[in-house]
Amino acid sequence: MGKIMTAGNTQHDIQVTVGKNLSTVTIGGVKVEVGPDSNVVAYTNDGVQAKPAAASGDTGAKGTQISISADFNTVVLNGVTIEQAADGHLVISSPGTVITKPGPANDTAAKAATHEIGVIERTGEHKGEIYGGIWSKKFGGDNKPIWFSASPKLMDHYAAAAWAQGQGGSLPTRKQGDYLTTLKSKSGAFTEIFNRGNSFPVGYVWLAEPNANGRLLAWCQRLSDGAQSNHHRNVELPVLSVRR
Repeated sequence: MGKIMTAGNTQHDIQVTVGKNLSTVTIGGVKVEVGPDSNVVAYTNDGVQAKPAAASGDTGAKGTQISISADFNTVVLNGVTIEQAADGHLVISSPGTVITKPGPANDTAAKAATHEIGVIERTGEHKGEIYGGIWSKKFGGDNKPIWFSASPKLMDHYAAAAWAQGQGGSLPTRKQGDYLTTLKSKSGAFTEIFNRGNSFPVGYVWLAEPNANGRLLAWCQRLSDGAQSNHHRNVELPVLSVRR
């Protein structure tokens, strides 16, 4: 097992093991086993999206065949295409059978993936917060769970950081804001957040980073399209707290 080195000497967190009768890939923290017959087993509590493989004229190819696309987080094993989508879940295209089995019991990300994105937690450590899925490395994350406060609060940037810390979290970083944009299509509590329109100020949220002139300006994000810009820190904008 080892890291796959792609062109340009860039290292990506994709691990592949090849055996006589089986190939295994770990992508986005999910282990996927592919047999020579293109049957697939994915070990995850988040499930996978299974799709039929595209028709291929090369039906006589034998043995393990591997290719990787660094740009799209995609691995091809034995005619099976395994792609990590923007929100971290896997899309598997195979001419064989695709089944899922529970992820490792000690896998924190797998445990959290049993939650449904967009649902407000009603009990436990993240009570009252929206589950935002797995913050994928494609958006600067660490492939671990992320939660957002359910109701944005209107306040200036000077007060925003202290309020977020009081919720046990922090203001979203610019990279977390990029990931938040990918959740726009999700249902549940995210529907209410993204339905605030794109008008200023209600359609924006504060981000953690100040501008180079941090005394006066800070970054914020427009929810409608994810555009990030600077505004005066004394302006009252909605605030979301992020918890990891």
